[in-house]
Amino acid sequence: MSQVKVVFFASLKESLGVSEAFIELDGLTSIEEIKQKLNASLVNPDPLFEEGIQCSIDYVFARDSSKVDPDTVKEIAFFPPVTGG
Repeated sequence: MSQVKVVFFASLKESLGVSEAFIELDGLTSIEEIKQKLNASLVNPDPLFEEGIQCSIDYVFARDSSKVDPDTVKEIAFFPPVTGG
């Protein structure tokens, strides 16, 4: 089992009331499964499941179906939709 750092940014961090968390993973785990683990441990997990919430694995955009290898991944990040211009 390996521990992975999860960070939350911008308004999502404010809504959740935390800036980071650590979760234990014991093998390849999808982002969706990680969100479910966080659902059980966060006081107010609802914002994590809002439409448009983005995710990255070690600074690379990811999807809910993306797999995380806890032996090689250093950080998972969740953040609200990003716009540019």
